[in-house]
Amino acid sequence: MLPVNRPHLLFAHGWAFGPSFWDPLRAELAGYPSSTVDLGFFGPESLELPDGPFVAVGHSLGVAWLLRHASPPMNALVSLGGFGRFSVPAGPTRAMRRGLSRDAQAVLRAFHQACGLTPGQYPFLDAARPDRLAQGLDWLLDWDETGTLANFSKPLLALAALDDAVVPETLTRLSFPGGHAGPGNGHPALLADGGHAFPATRARQCARIMLPFLETL
Repeated sequence: MLPVNRPHLLFAHGWAFGPSFWDPLRAELAGYPSSTVDLGFFGPESLELPDGPFVAVGHSLGVAWLLRHASPPMNALVSLGGFGRFSVPAGPTRAMRRGLSRDAQAVLRAFHQACGLTPGQYPFLDAARPDRLAQGLDWLLDWDETGTLANFSKPLLALAALDDAVVPETLTRLSFPGGHAGPGNGHPALLADGGHAFPATRARQCARIMLPFLETL
């Protein structure tokens, strides 16, 4: 049974996606009021936070964005393939950044394929903003919110996919070693598959794990 006073969910997508990334998961969590931020990779950004308390739900870079820009007001965090710092070898990210100026759509198609998506699932690539996408890659290279995450004392749920080719299991466990207060306790829950885009490709499984956590808030 869903709680009477359901928390507002604020969704923040990752690099090379937009608010529509969340459509499958928002449909599974339709009993909860929700809104999204738009980091502006395919159109104007929309970064407004809710006026009242909210639970932040981030994917990948979206988690780092939330930690950087919304940590004080959010009263809980759900990390889906997220991290405080993208502490993987920087070479591929830098190569993608160089490639954006030559053929942004080719970079995006290759990335989406690496995320476990099939061609055509994201038909809006012709609206890509290469400069904003490059800025997003700079965020991945430069941002370090490990301290913010380590000091986050509110309820935290971390979920990842074992076959994620972008955020490997080692990075997930490094980012979320456990020990946080509240429901979820910071220890990551792991899906067997779903790729980096698992919040969309495995939306029902994500919702099944998220709902018991949300019902305690």
